[in-house]
Amino acid sequence: MSLSTYFLAMSAFGQEKQQESKNDVIDASPLEKIQIRGIRGSIVKSMNTKRYSDSVVDAITAEEIGKFPDKNVAESLQRITGVSLNRVQGEGERVGVRGTAPSQNRTYINGQNIASADWWISSQPNRGFNYTLLPSEIVSSLEVHKSPQADHDEGSLGGSINIKTHSPLETQDQKFVGTAQLQHSDTSGETDPQVSLFYNWINDSADLGMLFSLTRHERSLRRDGLESWGWAERNFNIDEQGALQQTDDDNADLTDIWSPGGGGSATFTQRRILSSALWLVQFQPSVDWNIELNTLYSELDADNSNQNFLWQPSSVYGRGGKILDYQIKDNTLAYAKYSQVPENNETGIPFNTAMEAIWRTSQIKTSLIHLNVEHDNDYWHNQYQIGVTRASGGTSKDFTSQWSANSEFSVDLNSPQDIHTQYQISPLAGENWQVSEVRKDAQDSTDKEFFAQADFEYQWDQAFFQSIKMGLKYKKHVRDFIRYRSKNGDYNGLAGDLSWTLADFQGKFPKDYLSGVGSENTLKNYAFVDIRSLNKAFNTLTFVQGEEKPSSFDISEQSYAGYAKANFSGEYYRGNFGLRVVHTQQDSGAFQQTTEIDIYDEYQWSTHNENYTDVLPSVNLAIDLTEDLVMRASASKVMSRPEYHHLMPSTNYNVTQAQGAGGNPELEPFRATNFDVGFEWYFDQAALFSIAAFHKDVKSFIDIKRSIENYENIDMVINRPVNGSGGTIYGVELNLQQELFYGFGLIANYTFVQGERKDLNTGKDIDIPGNSEHSFNVTGYFENDWVSSRLSYNFRTEWATGIGEQINDDYGQWDVNLSFKLNAHTSLVFEGINLANEHIYTYERNELAPVGVYQNGRRFYAGVRVEY
Repeated sequence: MSLSTYFLAMSAFGQEKQQESKNDVIDASPLEKIQIRGIRGSIVKSMNTKRYSDSVVDAITAEEIGKFPDKNVAESLQRITGVSLNRVQGEGERVGVRGTAPSQNRTYINGQNIASADWWISSQPNRGFNYTLLPSEIVSSLEVHKSPQADHDEGSLGGSINIKTHSPLETQDQKFVGTAQLQHSDTSGETDPQVSLFYNWINDSADLGMLFSLTRHERSLRRDGLESWGWAERNFNIDEQGALQQTDDDNADLTDIWSPGGGGSATFTQRRILSSALWLVQFQPSVDWNIELNTLYSELDADNSNQNFLWQPSSVYGRGGKILDYQIKDNTLAYAKYSQVPENNETGIPFNTAMEAIWRTSQIKTSLIHLNVEHDNDYWHNQYQIGVTRASGGTSKDFTSQWSANSEFSVDLNSPQDIHTQYQISPLAGENWQVSEVRKDAQDSTDKEFFAQADFEYQWDQAFFQSIKMGLKYKKHVRDFIRYRSKNGDYNGLAGDLSWTLADFQGKFPKDYLSGVGSENTLKNYAFVDIRSLNKAFNTLTFVQGEEKPSSFDISEQSYAGYAKANFSGEYYRGNFGLRVVHTQQDSGAFQQTTEIDIYDEYQWSTHNENYTDVLPSVNLAIDLTEDLVMRASASKVMSRPEYHHLMPSTNYNVTQAQGAGGNPELEPFRATNFDVGFEWYFDQAALFSIAAFHKDVKSFIDIKRSIENYENIDMVINRPVNGSGGTIYGVELNLQQELFYGFGLIANYTFVQGERKDLNTGKDIDIPGNSEHSFNVTGYFENDWVSSRLSYNFRTEWATGIGEQINDDYGQWDVNLSFKLNAHTSLVFEGINLANEHIYTYERNELAPVGVYQNGRRFYAGVRVEY
């Protein structure tokens, strides 16, 4: 192996020489190459990454080029011990590591950050990467680094994830892989195409290589659900007739009653088209030089619509209505019958609830350009990296229509995972539901980063010290957000001049709606809008838009980092220790309210500056107790910066839901001291049993405090972040991988995570966002010369979302993957996702306060894979 090749292996996020040497041993034997193909080969390579690393690392390696275990990268990551998955619309979107929230973990491609954005109109900009932008076909391997090293970027509380792509000069010349599949969703009833292409080229002198990958994935989805929102402690007075009326009086007859602001029976549909292109160039003009250019572009078209038949207590309260009958359990409003509102109430809107139909044009894009130059000079290996990554998008057109009536209605929350509603005016009588609001809104966000990095490593090769590495890095990250709202579409504007009713735009109600959710008392059929005809009518309206200034913000974050790291080894041990110092300069800008009159004009732009420095030492040690038994220990200090939307000095809210979130630009980062110890027993080539314990002492978490604030003369539930008490996260990971007999094997892991922290004021226990106490994965696989199969189950217990007091209930999912080899070049591929049609259930504080019960359905894939 040349010195240049050795350094190339080390450069991508800390891969060590021992691992490269081990891989050389495996690849050197033709017999070994035959034995480790397919699933087994992927397991062996992943185990080598873990075994020969200096730090605590887990990995997943592609079985073959363009063939990763799951369609979605995040869903592959959930198979790793200690990694938990957050799903949106039935697809893995973000991941957390070791009981931490997704925003507290960084994601990199080939060791560098990749920008991320969101299409959802109500999404809050955050630091967690949106994995729906990344097709699995481009991935060579995934590495989850659970203990940091000084040369790793800061910013991860739980762990960092490095996505590695293939290298052109290390990939077979003229390699071509093509996959074509059809995907069927049983909820939407739609079938869509999925196509990916891969090609690698190397010149005759083998010093220049180019790799191309193109993917296009289409998906038509439908999500059925029951929702409620705006849960808060409200005070009520009891009148002479025994009815309840909301009040701000702290001495009311009933105080701090946990009660909702609204909810409904909702159906969400979306047409997703993911298009991505990866182009990699590698040039090695001599044995001492290596130059790589990595480029990635990914675009997700995400047009969607949502139709929700609402019940709106916030409208009842705000327009002078009452609760006529009620039942309170566990200090929660478990049942309520809401009155009509006075025709001449002070808002001038004579309705108390509505059906809402929304349709949106949404798109997000992400791109990365990364130049990497490496040079060997005697005992020095020098590496220079520069690049830019940018993500943008959101919802360019967000049309909303509300169809209202003044109807008594009741809401019963006593049945688990169900909401029973009754309306005085039938939800099917579209002629009785009048248009009360029309809107044309929009939002846009940009996330971009420039980075420049220089690393220098000196090969010392002394008795203890093997090398000394040092480096500098500069990053400038900018995140902005802007939202536009209609000024003239409410009942006192455009909507009041229209005579439209729901019956004028009657559409076909979706088949089998909520078929697996709720009961006979659940609202499962209502007057539905034909979006196409309503859109034509909306195009005749003259909307006047203005910037919703409470929501706009601009955050600029510059970081300056330097580090020094020493790699050491002996006959039975290896490791590293080092120090990273990073200074962060943060500038947050947003509009501050000067009066309470007009959300478009009465604001003044203001900025807030914060600076802080973190000193982050780390040490990693691996000891070969025997030939097959490795002990690991590590200690480090880490930091994770707050969410972007937590730093905004502004407030972002939803008028219909009467809820929102504000920011706090003075937030301090999460800071923690981490300890790890573990044992790994490699008792066969494709077999591993490991146990690891970890402890995180977190100095300060960020709490979300909820209060009622008034905007646009509406009392809204607003969440605001504050630096809260510290706490601990600790746990144990167990991992077993074994080939039971030739071709058949088992992969299983279990993670126990416990989080402990208390409220500074009350002393009560507080949930730690993202922390599932128990999670496990089980995968059984079988493969021979013509078939490759995998059946997987993933489960995690309930966890706090970090929004108010919301809890996601236990969730488990079965997935299957089958591949049949027709000949040396062609295979048939079949996949199934969420085979048991599991539902996602979220509640707030207790199960009498459901936030969402969602059914996303099953997905099935069938197709062909061609490889040359």
